[in-house]
Amino acid sequence: MASVLRLFSKLIGAKMVLSLNKPHNISLGQELEKQAGKRHNQPAILFEERIITYQQFNEAANRYAHLFTQKGFKKGDVVALLMENRPEYLIIIAGLAKLGVIISLINTGVRGKVLSHAANICNAQSIIIGNELLSAFEEVAAEVNLKEPGYIFIENDENPINTNLSVQDLEPLLASMPVTNPDTTKSITTEDVLFYIYTSGTTGFPKATASKHQNWFALGYGSGGLGLEMIPGDVLYNVLPLYHNSGANIAFASFLTHGSTFALRRKFSARNFWDDIRKYKASHFIYIGELCRYLNNQPAKPDDKDNPLEYILGNGMRGEYWTQFKERFGIKKIVEVYGATEGVARIINLKQVPGMMGTLTVIGIRIGEVVQYDVENEKILKGEDGRPILCKPGETGLLICEINFRAAFAGYVSNPAATEAKILRNVFAEGDQYFNTSDLVKLHEGDFVSFVDRLGDTFRWKGENVATNEVADILNQFGRIEDSNVYGVEVKGAEGRCGMVALKLLEGAKIDWDAFAQYVIKNLPVYARPYFVRIREEIDATNSFKQIKTNLQKEGIDPNVIKDQLYFLDPRKNTYVPLTAELYEEIINHKIAF
Repeated sequence: MASVLRLFSKLIGAKMVLSLNKPHNISLGQELEKQAGKRHNQPAILFEERIITYQQFNEAANRYAHLFTQKGFKKGDVVALLMENRPEYLIIIAGLAKLGVIISLINTGVRGKVLSHAANICNAQSIIIGNELLSAFEEVAAEVNLKEPGYIFIENDENPINTNLSVQDLEPLLASMPVTNPDTTKSITTEDVLFYIYTSGTTGFPKATASKHQNWFALGYGSGGLGLEMIPGDVLYNVLPLYHNSGANIAFASFLTHGSTFALRRKFSARNFWDDIRKYKASHFIYIGELCRYLNNQPAKPDDKDNPLEYILGNGMRGEYWTQFKERFGIKKIVEVYGATEGVARIINLKQVPGMMGTLTVIGIRIGEVVQYDVENEKILKGEDGRPILCKPGETGLLICEINFRAAFAGYVSNPAATEAKILRNVFAEGDQYFNTSDLVKLHEGDFVSFVDRLGDTFRWKGENVATNEVADILNQFGRIEDSNVYGVEVKGAEGRCGMVALKLLEGAKIDWDAFAQYVIKNLPVYARPYFVRIREEIDATNSFKQIKTNLQKEGIDPNVIKDQLYFLDPRKNTYVPLTAELYEEIINHKIAF
């Protein structure tokens, strides 16, 4: 019976995705009310030891809707949200969505000027802060410019609120609010903006992009139905931050549109991951490739396959460990997807081909093209007709995706220049528009595409382009490594950038430098080898597992500045040796050729 229901879920998912090429009178708030009407006592959210039913979820959301109506908020207003993963995050989104209030989902990992910038660019009239992040906000409160009325609300997380700021505790305010569905819900449509989601900001200040209810439903039915075949009774486990596209637009939408249950954790823990999967009897999971790699790099255990997890969907699962991960943990189905935070470029690998993002045509919809790109001169290559040259199978190029109603690009909030920079106009025909993903991909037979690298991450050495992701995949296979962050560094007097890797070893692990050097020499061409190694105590990544390279690149290779252990692949000895101040001087004075 379950297999029939899953097939039905898949077909409905495809049908709904196709139908969302025009406005619909549906919204997140309406979806919650519908599911609560069907599944009063079914668990909607599992969190630590708490169980929140669909009825309780909807009633709690209604309290927020009525409170903010009473405070004068209306459709189109903006409320910023700064809170770690917990049920209140979902409740707040649902409650404010019933009013048409736009929720600005601020990255919980940013601090200082980046945090105040994120709070300011969304032009919010209020901010809701989780008590656990109040101190972070206090540090920048003087630089945050909220519009009128400028309320600062605190969700206390059942802890005392201690601050000198003028704040309002939500708990007593919500207690007196009605639990009935507000009349405003039915006035919200797929055309209305649901929330602002921020880009990662790994190379500068983050940008906020508008995400509509249409996008939420498309990802809910596309990922949860077409991809994961979800049905009521399934438990979807989530450790991804809810401010992230994968958390808010994929995980949240997938479970709610299919009447499933959402098992939520504050933060990812490799050590506790499988215990949680078993505890919550989780059948589904939304992944980020780096996260799966962390899990796969953990020492094998006899009970690795003894878990209920069957279906996983996400982006960044590399082909090098795809099959191993699937077999080791007994996964039934891995669905790789690709999509930009900006809401464009939805690619899905329905055929589960290891290493592929998916195909350029999905259920009859052409998503985009791969065009030839000159990495060194940073430009799209064009033919005699002035149009971009399409890549052939086997070639690597820039992925560009068509902008249309189904894949709309609303642009960046308060940043028209950045918006315009991402749009390519009159690409293949007059009047068309394409989104520049800034991602290099490889085109394969059958219109399959695989991820190569992010523009800016790829570097050039010895006249060759080096894809950092591909090098990292090879290094990780050496073993005893939890994370490999590959990047290019400047070497004084040398052209281009030389390869370097920041390694985070598994807890308690040591590395045999002679063996590692021989592995690198055997498996990587000269131009792609990381000649410099930096040992890190922590992984350099955002809260959403996106590797951070910028600061590492700036810090370079000088042992007089860097306190971490540094090593150099000495070509005279064909092994890695400690990078001392004396050796550093030899390198920058070109006494060693490599």
